[in-house]
Amino acid sequence: MQNDTVANAFMGLVKIMDELREQCPWDRKQTIHTLRPLTIEETYELADAITDKDWKGIKEEAGDIMLHLLFYAKIASEQGQFTLEDVITGVSEKLISRH
Repeated sequence: MQNDTVANAFMGLVKIMDELREQCPWDRKQTIHTLRPLTIEETYELADAITDKDWKGIKEEAGDIMLHLLFYAKIASEQGQFTLEDVITGVSEKLISRH
């Protein structure tokens, strides 16, 4: 049943992103361009946590990056470019074809 727990947690995060994008002025005004430097910063923070073998930091920074990935998918969906499902399906197909 862990898969159900993970799926529920993930969908809860997706719902939060949807709500923030609709209701929070800061989240509403973000674009792929305004998020880019923040995503780079979060990636460096994850890299530092990995280098330090800081598991608590890795968990936190992985969450921050996951949030950014959801943000990009949300913005893309709003602009009719692709959906979160497209991203997940694409990486799933890539993993299958490579292995």
